[in-house]
Amino acid sequence: MPDNGVQRPEAETMSPVEGLVFPCSSAQKRFWFLNAVNPGNPALNVALRWEVTGRLTPATAEQAFQAIVDRHEILRTRVFEQEDGEPMQEALAHLAFRLSVIDLSMLSESEQTREALALGEREARKSFDLSVAPPIRVTFLRLSLERAFLLVTVHHIAFDGWSIRVLAEEFGTTAAAIAAKRAADLPPLPLQYGDYCLWQKEYLASGEFEEEAGYWKKQLGGAPYFELVPDHEKPPALTYNGEILAATLPAELGDRMEAFARSQNLTLFSLGCAVMGAMLHRFSGESDIVFGTQIADRNDPDLEPMIGMFVNNLVMRLDASGDPSFEAFLKRVNGTVQDALINQRMPFDKLVELLNPPRDPSRAPLISLNFTVLRDVMDHKRYGDFELLGLPSLSAGSLYDIFFFLVHWPSGWRVAMEYNPDLFQRETAEKLLDFLLATFDFAVGRPQQKLSDLTPPSRDLIDARRRGDELGAIEAALLQHPDVKEAAVALKPDSAGREQPCAYIAPRPESRAPLESLPGILTAHLDAILPSGAARPAGISVLLALPRTARGDVDLRGLPAPAPSLAPPVPAATEAALTPVEMRLGKIWSDLLKVDAIKPASNFFELGGHSLLTVRLMSRVFAEFGVKLDPLTLFLAPTLREFASRLPELRSAEPTQRLVPIQPLGHKTTIIAINHSVLYYNLARQIGTDRPFIGVPLIEPGSDEPPERTLEEIAVDYVRVIREAQPHGPYILCGLCVAGAIAYESAQQLIAAGEEVPLLILSDIWAPGYHASLPLYRKLIYQFNYRLHTLRHRIDTVRTGAASLAEMLSSFTIVRKSRLLEALAYLGLVDGDKLLRRVIDHEEWRFLFSLEVARNAYKIQPISSDVIAFNSDEIVTRFADPNMGWSGLVKKLAIHSIPGWHQDIFREEGAREIAGYLRPELEKIDSEYRAPARSSKD
Repeated sequence: MPDNGVQRPEAETMSPVEGLVFPCSSAQKRFWFLNAVNPGNPALNVALRWEVTGRLTPATAEQAFQAIVDRHEILRTRVFEQEDGEPMQEALAHLAFRLSVIDLSMLSESEQTREALALGEREARKSFDLSVAPPIRVTFLRLSLERAFLLVTVHHIAFDGWSIRVLAEEFGTTAAAIAAKRAADLPPLPLQYGDYCLWQKEYLASGEFEEEAGYWKKQLGGAPYFELVPDHEKPPALTYNGEILAATLPAELGDRMEAFARSQNLTLFSLGCAVMGAMLHRFSGESDIVFGTQIADRNDPDLEPMIGMFVNNLVMRLDASGDPSFEAFLKRVNGTVQDALINQRMPFDKLVELLNPPRDPSRAPLISLNFTVLRDVMDHKRYGDFELLGLPSLSAGSLYDIFFFLVHWPSGWRVAMEYNPDLFQRETAEKLLDFLLATFDFAVGRPQQKLSDLTPPSRDLIDARRRGDELGAIEAALLQHPDVKEAAVALKPDSAGREQPCAYIAPRPESRAPLESLPGILTAHLDAILPSGAARPAGISVLLALPRTARGDVDLRGLPAPAPSLAPPVPAATEAALTPVEMRLGKIWSDLLKVDAIKPASNFFELGGHSLLTVRLMSRVFAEFGVKLDPLTLFLAPTLREFASRLPELRSAEPTQRLVPIQPLGHKTTIIAINHSVLYYNLARQIGTDRPFIGVPLIEPGSDEPPERTLEEIAVDYVRVIREAQPHGPYILCGLCVAGAIAYESAQQLIAAGEEVPLLILSDIWAPGYHASLPLYRKLIYQFNYRLHTLRHRIDTVRTGAASLAEMLSSFTIVRKSRLLEALAYLGLVDGDKLLRRVIDHEEWRFLFSLEVARNAYKIQPISSDVIAFNSDEIVTRFADPNMGWSGLVKKLAIHSIPGWHQDIFREEGAREIAGYLRPELEKIDSEYRAPARSSKD
């Protein structure tokens, strides 16, 4: 604490009945957030059991606790949420404390023990409402006139481990004074918890905080998310169940441990951290070990007699590489511990904000394991007519996968661990505890031996589970996405024969995401929530349904060859592509995060969001939309678009057509592609991240039978979506084949509406109506030549193995309309069963055919735009116009031939060549439309 202290008038003074209002400390904010995510979470309780022998009446106990509540503001404090979601605490001027009393004296001794244990477990798991004071409750279990148990439960937001000794000492002293009808001999408190909160607020704004931030960035930069492989698959969201195992160290081992620490001139805490690191290193096989621990954060003497939540989490990162001796490893660890203690005041929630790790709702931030050393939590002491003895706590639930304790009791040292049974079997927990005890013995008995001499339990099953869990964790992460109904991950061989994880998903029927963009969207989703070191699939394939065995399991062998991996797109293109709901949400995000440009792809946490801001966001969302969402929602859907999709009541107001974010970044003129969005990923990357590139998927009319519509009528739908994405020009449109005709007519309609379309990028498309205008003999010669050229290519694809016979045959319209494929499949000549369902009378073919009909009937008109056309090897201009009928229709024409067949020209090499042709023209457009003369119109 600063020498001049903190003046009480800095708190917000309210009426005497209501009390004083203070900001919450960083530690309190963390527990506030955990409670907001899981209201009433009992794992946030501190559950104490005290045994009382001698004369103590319930009335005396109640008066003693009343005096303690009167003495410590924090025990008559409630925490409330301001309108913007910021938690504040109000210390009430007065609060009447009531003790619960249960008489078990009529039961036998064995029944008393059983009932007391059951009541203790119930009290430990009973939740608190933080908006109502007090955050403490006590139950008096009377066993006889001279024996009782006190069940003391306090919420962690008001209480830490150090507070146990303070509370016990003040209770014993005060109760003895009350029984003796005298005043308790307790010195006045120099400070209250609210003063500490105000002081911490000053510290966070100081240069000292920034200095410590630099240390932690360096120390934890690139740290793995360290966890032990669980026995059970991790649930999609954290659970907080806990069970405790414990063992008392032999007195001789405890003595040797303390003597060894003294001989090395270090604390038992440093020794314990080294033992933990060595045990975890040998059990897991990893050398970069990370776990959490707690420090009291009571460096000022004025804080020592206070009850409150002062504890801070530290993250220990230990290096066990090189197989050092335990003695050498201990020196490394001690150095790490000392540096951490020097920089101990960095609040854990601020550390999470600083490091901004990937958010995963199934994992606690930064640490999954915890270790702490507690010495003499409370004294076994006589107060007046009674003795007070602390008993081991009962588990109220676990905040970590595993929490290891080294605790000194009057009877000696005790090693305990609290584990989550949702993750670990009791057998595994017992092995871990036994191995920890063995590691203590190894450390003090054979410190010169190498860590590799420390033999862990058999890890064969653990290694097998790890391999399985990696695939399971991808599957679980995919299933968290709102567009995914089914997911499976299987090991499939790549071109070199190496096995690699490949993902397969089936979308939900209500999903509005274009199927072609789902692999990219899901890749970005996995990157957002999986830890940095977790396995990723080499590709994501989209199927209408996953194949099943007769028993109903996913048929992994029946999964097709994997899809190639795609560069992850971000789920939107530019700020102009925001839907109305996303715009409203974006304003809230912008205000909370102090960021100007919020895009659909923006990730709340990557923009600086943190736990507390998620609670404030939910409050703002409720105020804006009247929809209450759990803060966990944001961890499952961290981008603006994903989060907006979790507002079900508002979806109907959204446009039904989603844009595909081929490449969403940049400030230059946007390129808008009609259909075939996946094809353009390579081209977008070659053009550069300074130019947005978005796609408009094919817009089907939404009826069972596609109505006969003109190309002009079809283009109206595309123009509407284009203008939703970009309300005004300049527009650059592109399209392949029939999509190029839609792009051409869309440009005509945009120009007619007063907008400018300086460039059309077309591929493999003749000017609509050109072939129909040819004389009959030239038309027949051209068609014969083209069909022969196409047939040669299709035969080559079968000969080289690029396509099956069934796939080649299905590319002919006459075959699709006939029953030939069905007959060949029946005879077993082609593997066409799945193919038949895809190609015979398929809606997509029918819809594309309707577009071709509309294109062929289109009466093309000249346009005031430049056209750059790219032709694949499929295009044959022999016996036809080399300019493909475009001469005289466009302002300026350039045609380039690109090696490859049709869509193949957009593979990496072809995309690089196309980008080289486009870049100069695009830069001209950027330069022209950045001119000052345009600003007034814009």
